[in-house]
Amino acid sequence: MTAKPKGKKESKKKTDFLWLGMIILVTLITLFPTLKNEFVNWDDIVYIMNNDMIKSFSPENFWKIFSLFYMGNYHPFSILSFAFDYSIFGMDPFGYHFHNLIIHLVNVCLVYFFIWYLSGKKRLTSLIIALLFGIHPMHVESVVWISERKDLLYTAWYLLGLIAYLFYIKTSARKYYFWCLIAFLFSLLSKAQAVTFPMILILLDYVVSRKVTRTVIVEKIPFFVLSLVFGIIAIYAQRADDALNPIGIQWYEALFFGQYSFIVYILKFFLPFSLSCLHTYPLNDAGNAPLYIYFSPVVFLILFIVILKTWKTRRYITFGILFFLFSIFPVLQFLPVGQAIIAERYTYIPYIGLSILVVFFILEFGTKISPKGLRTFLVAILVGILIVFAYVSRERTKVWKDSISLWSDVIEKYPDAVTAYVNRGFIYNQYEKHQEAIVDCNTGMELDSTNYKLYCNRGIANLRLKKYKLAIIDFSLTIKKEPDYFQAYMERGIIYTDNLGQYDLGIKDFMTYLSHDPNHAASISNLAVAYYKNNIYDSAMVYCQKSIEISPKNELPYYIAAVIYADWKDFGQAYSYGMQARSLGSKIEEKLLNDWSKHAGNQMDAANKQ
Repeated sequence: MTAKPKGKKESKKKTDFLWLGMIILVTLITLFPTLKNEFVNWDDIVYIMNNDMIKSFSPENFWKIFSLFYMGNYHPFSILSFAFDYSIFGMDPFGYHFHNLIIHLVNVCLVYFFIWYLSGKKRLTSLIIALLFGIHPMHVESVVWISERKDLLYTAWYLLGLIAYLFYIKTSARKYYFWCLIAFLFSLLSKAQAVTFPMILILLDYVVSRKVTRTVIVEKIPFFVLSLVFGIIAIYAQRADDALNPIGIQWYEALFFGQYSFIVYILKFFLPFSLSCLHTYPLNDAGNAPLYIYFSPVVFLILFIVILKTWKTRRYITFGILFFLFSIFPVLQFLPVGQAIIAERYTYIPYIGLSILVVFFILEFGTKISPKGLRTFLVAILVGILIVFAYVSRERTKVWKDSISLWSDVIEKYPDAVTAYVNRGFIYNQYEKHQEAIVDCNTGMELDSTNYKLYCNRGIANLRLKKYKLAIIDFSLTIKKEPDYFQAYMERGIIYTDNLGQYDLGIKDFMTYLSHDPNHAASISNLAVAYYKNNIYDSAMVYCQKSIEISPKNELPYYIAAVIYADWKDFGQAYSYGMQARSLGSKIEEKLLNDWSKHAGNQMDAANKQ
């Protein structure tokens, strides 16, 4: 056997890396507009903007990150990555988008190397599948949505684990087995969807014709144990967030909706149209599953027949189908979670399976097609499809530019999506477009009169428009629809106190809020204000002191305390608290402070003379 010249081998490696570099460049150009995008009010507010856990690397925050469920999930590595971003970029969305994009490019490389080792170092196969992964329009959501960092992270560890397992199969070196197990654990700590990993290991054994032995079976046990543990954790996390079956799908309907979503995922692999961050259930006017849903099992039957026919002859077909099925199965809505029938982000790993199936099939049969001109024509079609995919993906990144464009896109695709009106109405209020917010709320109420968030959004819009009585009505309706939505008590209490002079009602609302969160600084300081305006100074002072204790950098309780002390003729304390209030940003009048200082001096002189 003649050894290959070293120069040729190095030249081939350089060529391989050059081609991979081009794939990365195409992906980067395609998704580059995401770096100009803002945060969106589709979890970014909760995960980033209002998440105190990411704002320091304190031991307390580390404990919370690894011990608590967050937004119906357990994914401490993802939260840690946001803490890392915050430590560098603060609240600049560019840094978070940049981090997402970098991880995606790393994942493109990992897909390339996974297929490279799986296919026996077939360059063209690896390149096409990596490119499909990088630019597929259904993958855009996982990259441009900052909160979906968990998809990117779990995929990186997932692919590293699969590559390590391929090395383990080839070399039998135990170190690769342990690297595989560690990568799987890290993938689980990034997102629970990684529980499918052990099934993919079995598929890898199958596709490389690895003999089933006792050792092969026993080595999978730790993986299945981890998968079971994190699967249970994921179910408890979803229950804690009330995310299980929120729209009340019947169990027998869920069986068919799960199969229907599987078909939709396959269809959108080939025809990624009507993309949306929210795909609502296709329900009829009565709120039940439409008739065509019940024909979904036909596709599963067809795939089962295909698997039987190709099990031994063309293993890549069976491998691709089962890779897709196993990796997407947990999110097929057999157990309804959330309000969407499908989610584009869920295809991030599963589409690798469909890509393997399609690309292997095209390259196998494409070489057998004659004449050569027809093969060239088919190659041109494939290139054209990839160009279209890249264009669609690039345009899709622009839809995620901000919250208004995102929810307007959902409403265009799904005019009956109540959540879209809730979220766009919320962001309209943030942008001070209150009339537009009211229109969205009214439209949403026509679709679902029970949604308390619509009434709250409209209440905020009316409050900003100084329509206080209408705002009171809306917040009262919010509370009637959802008595445990305590923010409405806060908003209503502020109106009673600051705008309508109904201090007793304001005090009652603030007290109700504090029954839910006894240490909420804003409610405590608002309560101090309400008692002060109601001339109940002793109670006002108690809550001023409590507010200062909980939130010492809040200027309001210092100001109220200063005014109360002035009314009590204790000008020394009034001046002291007034100066503290001013140092924290209060616009307290200089003349008032001078008067208190003067009176305090006179009191001291009088005391010294006695």
